[in-house]
Amino acid sequence: MPAEFDVERLYAAKTPDELTAEYDRVAEGYDSALIERHDWRMPEIMAGIAAWLLPRSARILDAACGTGLVGDGLARLGFTDVHGLDLSPGMLVVAGRKGVYRGLKELALGGALPYATGEFDAFVVSGAFTPRHAPPESFDELLRVTRPGGLALFSLRTDDPPPGFSEVIARLSGTGRWRLLHEGVEFQSLPRAEPHVRNRIYAYTLNA
Repeated sequence: MPAEFDVERLYAAKTPDELTAEYDRVAEGYDSALIERHDWRMPEIMAGIAAWLLPRSARILDAACGTGLVGDGLARLGFTDVHGLDLSPGMLVVAGRKGVYRGLKELALGGALPYATGEFDAFVVSGAFTPRHAPPESFDELLRVTRPGGLALFSLRTDDPPPGFSEVIARLSGTGRWRLLHEGVEFQSLPRAEPHVRNRIYAYTLNA
């Protein structure tokens, strides 16, 4: 039987190792817990926005891809060149079974990424910009590996904003590194399990 999923245990992780261990622990039951019991809405919304803004031929990096829920959504909407990375080997095993990624890599956001500069047409970060998860420094490498004119598509928790993100986003806008293309409405991302948790999805176009 898959381990019981508890979103508060994820938010309570104090170190990257604790976070990885918790994701590994719940990996096998993650999809059913989030989608069927908790009504996790983020993957469907994120994939839909990507389909609205990107051609189906786009090469996409699904950063912090988890078990591949966003990648699966992108595949169902016709995207065929999707690559994923995540810090949890257990989650990547589940993602790999879906058969929707060209490649999967095990690493955490916030450090160097093993991709060429400008390799992707877009990156997607769905749910990882939340307290005690991926840091705002993640944008440095994510923008490096995305081509000029490409798309930065990410969610940001709004009920409990993770520290540093507003400052980094403002800096990137102020220096002309990107421009805002779409700011979504705030929504409940876990309405059954954690109705207080709210997110907003943003899309930015990268400047040269």
